[in-house]
Amino acid sequence: MARPSARRPSSARALYRALDELGAAPVPDPGLRPDGPKRTDSALLLGVLLAKTELDAAVRADPTQEPPRGLIQLLTGYRSTIPSPSDETRLRLLSMRLIRSAIEATLDEDSSPLAQAAGDAALAAAGLIDAERLRGTGATPKTINTTIDAATQSLQAATISLITPGPEPNAKPLPDLMISS
Repeated sequence: MARPSARRPSSARALYRALDELGAAPVPDPGLRPDGPKRTDSALLLGVLLAKTELDAAVRADPTQEPPRGLIQLLTGYRSTIPSPSDETRLRLLSMRLIRSAIEATLDEDSSPLAQAAGDAALAAAGLIDAERLRGTGATPKTINTTIDAATQSLQAATISLITPGPEPNAKPLPDLMISS
């Protein structure tokens, strides 16, 4: 199903056309972009396309339903484009997705201990995937161990978030009291 050209990075113009077709293209400033998107806009446009794709996927595939509505087709389409499991690009993709998830889990200023633990666990998983990718590229043991150490710290932070009791939802803060014996 995937064409060989799917492995090449898309140009900014191609990304903009795709976003325009999906009704999600950002409106360029005519003063700054009189000729349309520039090559330097590619990362921004990829981010918009990624968000649009993931939002559409969330509407069409609900993993909590039994059977998971649309999830099988979504994963089949995804796997038809993604490189083989041992491919370095695939591992980098998995790591980036987990890092995005970690950031999104903790975006709220007052994120709950569960959200913080989820974010830290996602960072730990990303670090372990990075260590596996580095191992496959022949990185030095020191580099791999540094990555594993960072993953271990994230996993420990996740565990601490889970065992540290947080305030009850909607609970009023307790006043500072000095108790004498």
